[in-house]
Amino acid sequence: MKYGHEYAQLLASEGFPEEWISSAISYRLLKKAIKKVQQELSALGLDASTLQHVHSEFGVEAPGDRNGAHFVPELWVAVDGESGEFLDAHLTKETKQYFLWLAENNENTQSTQTDAGRRASQISHGTDGSSISEHEQSNAMIRASSAENGAHWAHVHLHTAANFFNLLDPKLAQLDAIQHAEEKRLESHIVELGTAVTALTEPAASKKGKYKARSDVTIWRQILALYVQHAIFFSPYERDRGSRTFDQAKSHLELFSKDLVDQGLVKRFREKTSRNTFDHFVAVNLDILRAMRFQELNMEAVRKILKKFDKRTALGATKAYQSHAHSGPFAKSVATDMCAAMSQQVVTIVPQLDDYSCPVCYNIAWRPIRLECCNTVFCIRCMIELQKSASKCPMCRSTSVITADSGSIDQQRAEYLVKYFPTEVKEKQKANELAVAIDKYGPDFQKGPCCVM
Repeated sequence: MKYGHEYAQLLASEGFPEEWISSAISYRLLKKAIKKVQQELSALGLDASTLQHVHSEFGVEAPGDRNGAHFVPELWVAVDGESGEFLDAHLTKETKQYFLWLAENNENTQSTQTDAGRRASQISHGTDGSSISEHEQSNAMIRASSAENGAHWAHVHLHTAANFFNLLDPKLAQLDAIQHAEEKRLESHIVELGTAVTALTEPAASKKGKYKARSDVTIWRQILALYVQHAIFFSPYERDRGSRTFDQAKSHLELFSKDLVDQGLVKRFREKTSRNTFDHFVAVNLDILRAMRFQELNMEAVRKILKKFDKRTALGATKAYQSHAHSGPFAKSVATDMCAAMSQQVVTIVPQLDDYSCPVCYNIAWRPIRLECCNTVFCIRCMIELQKSASKCPMCRSTSVITADSGSIDQQRAEYLVKYFPTEVKEKQKANELAVAIDKYGPDFQKGPCCVM
């Protein structure tokens, strides 16, 4: 199946909104426009094979005409006076000036980006990366040299090339607008989701001044821990660090869903609002995945159509577009921004036990002893064991372990642990009391039922 048919089928079958589909890259129309450009160049004797042997470029150099109502790209063509062979080719100064004017106006008004050559106009340098003055000097030298050798310069009007960019560039502007609108919509949903999760997990204060944990806080903690572990949209790991592709994100989201089902976490919700919030959580992730898919499909369509344009015309449009890819609709991944928003607004709301564990026993650091040497927090039981063996700080190897006492307990951290991890604190407190009894009465001491000797 040809790519054009496959691209059209994917747009129609992925469940995208009608507004998105109508704004997607028109691959078939652009392909037809390329044929017309190729025919125009061939009629002038400037087919792809000829242009590959002469110097040809799409770029901009200096500001110029501000009107641009009937703008048509042109090429400077150096022709040998005797043989009639093409020696060199450049865009005219007026063409380059118009491109730069479009680039300057593109920063302020996206709604007027429907003129020909908008995207090419965003290039403030030549395709080889040289500066404006360098290109002007180079053009002057080439023209002077050509004149000495009996060559003359001619203009080539590229009407069909203007039509090609008239089709491509408005679509890029529309895609840029859709991406910004979708990001704002997703961000608002993520903020709402964070507010709902906060209400479900924030401990409630009782009449006695103590805090009572919500019934579903442990389940939400486990769900979000799994979510971070699977790193669905952005990988923090060294081997594959960066934004994931659509296929990778979809695979990780499916694994995340499978683990939720296997562990039965969703079924353990006690509050109805928790289930509704979880459904909202899933819907937001699916929306992010859909936006990623739409972005990738259009990125691939643009890449292929520019590659085909260069193959048929040898005019170097791909380099021109790539040199300013950081300012277009595909400059950043939707996954990166939405992953950051999800992390800030939702994931970090529910404290994770791993962030408050003792670096020695890897259990909750209760009672928390904070050493002044490196500001590390240990549980009181591990600190007692370190003092018994006259050990140095496990983190920085200082001697501050010996001087630690009851005054080293971080009271603010202790109150926080009681508030957000009441169950874990109780279990750790019982373990500490058992360890103290074993130290006092021997290793055979165990709390158990009374027995008659």
